[in-house]
Amino acid sequence: MAGTPVDFDPFAPQPKAVEFDPFAPKKRSWKDVAGESFTNIPQSAAALATGAFEAITDPLQVARGMGQMIVGGTEKLMGEPYFESDRAKAVRMQGREALSAAGDYLKNRAGSEEAIKNTLATDPVGAAADLSLLFTGGGSLAARTPMLTRAAPVLKKAASITDPINLAGKAIGKTYDLTGGLVKSGLGMKTGVGTEAIEQAAQAGRQGNTTFLENMRGDVPMTNVLDDAQANLAQMNLNKQKDYRSGMVNIKNDKSILDFKGIDQSLNNAQNMVSFKGKIKDQTAANVVEKMRAKIDDWKNSDPAEYHTPEGLDNLKQSLWEDFGKLPREEKTAFTAGKQIYDSVKNEIGKQAPTYAKVMKEYSDASDLTKEIERALSLGQNASADTAMRKLQSLMRNNVNTNYGQRLNLAQQLESAGGRDLMPALAGQALSSKLPRGLQSATNIPSALLAYGAGGPALATLDLLASSPKLAGEASYKYGQLANALTQGQQAASKAIPMTAKQARLAALLGAQSNPYAIGGQQ
Repeated sequence: MAGTPVDFDPFAPQPKAVEFDPFAPKKRSWKDVAGESFTNIPQSAAALATGAFEAITDPLQVARGMGQMIVGGTEKLMGEPYFESDRAKAVRMQGREALSAAGDYLKNRAGSEEAIKNTLATDPVGAAADLSLLFTGGGSLAARTPMLTRAAPVLKKAASITDPINLAGKAIGKTYDLTGGLVKSGLGMKTGVGTEAIEQAAQAGRQGNTTFLENMRGDVPMTNVLDDAQANLAQMNLNKQKDYRSGMVNIKNDKSILDFKGIDQSLNNAQNMVSFKGKIKDQTAANVVEKMRAKIDDWKNSDPAEYHTPEGLDNLKQSLWEDFGKLPREEKTAFTAGKQIYDSVKNEIGKQAPTYAKVMKEYSDASDLTKEIERALSLGQNASADTAMRKLQSLMRNNVNTNYGQRLNLAQQLESAGGRDLMPALAGQALSSKLPRGLQSATNIPSALLAYGAGGPALATLDLLASSPKLAGEASYKYGQLANALTQGQQAASKAIPMTAKQARLAALLGAQSNPYAIGGQQ
């Protein structure tokens, strides 16, 4: 009946009051975890760094903590001893407490789905370090276990991927690559000097190459780089000759007797080129062919053991060059006929003695490269210094005048083979001007006015400063120095923390004995 009071039974079981646990992980969705994890990265990284610092500065405390955990684990396995001193009992109890605290710490971090969510949300960097530690331990175990040997590389790779310090190092590198690309493109366009000069400036800063600064600031003569280029070319020629002599050692040891059949056929073809049915068409060409035939016949009639070997025919080939190689180019028929005979000797040696073919190809390629570099950069004896300098300085540009980078490629090969730096010096010269180069000099003031309209005097001033090649060169050099300092700092940190993030996590784990919620605080 409505309104009738309900009888109260004081002895009936009452609903249990809900207990409030201030340290219990709060309920989160995985979407919440992602959002909180991102915002908590800075404090999580700071906690990891603190643990690493403590591990380095107080190694004795870390060692004591590890010892206590070992004692606790031993007691867990073997139980209490029948007889022990008061001191031994005290150590055993400390070990038990240490192991229990560590267990609670791990349980609070990964004992349930909510605990895992909480750890990922509040301590993302520490969680990655824990995962790295787990994979590292698994990799070490797998490496010692025959059945798991194949898994070891995978686990070690996973440890490297999840190690926060490794990730931080990669982040620095990626940031440098990204910002470096933007800096190069922006400053190269703004100053009118091109991307290559800015890249060389930053690279010089990273390497501490003062040649760049000396040329940019005008502390050395501009022609120094020309002297270095010519010295590199001379070194290339020396290297070519050295490699040829080294390869010819094997040729000299080859005593094979070679056949002249292909050479005779080439002589007949050349004869047909200079005559028609016994009538001479080109007397100069006919004289060349006859002179070369006489020399070849003399070689054929000489001792085969001395003159028909790969070395013997190589000397015949060199002698034949004297008969046609110095002819003026207007004597086209004579030159063509002579070269046909000359090539036939070279080809026969190559077919019948493969080692010779390899040596000659390498020599020919090296000769062609040095000739192309000499021609493209005007480094020959008859070229003027002014022409050579203009071609060298054009290397910083990538346009039709430089064959869209081909001339730069040749210069880089010259630099590599000779050993003397060219590019930093040329970049320094390209960036030595205070005012922008090329079309950018005409757009400098209009660009600054647009910047003034958009952002006032500050932006206009920044626009003007960014258009100065010299200031851009100085800034790019400093930028390279900064990148080098970051890299060295990362390497120094790795040396100072041999176990990297793993040591930090062990320190944090041991410190959890006294405060299990110290790192990645629970909510």
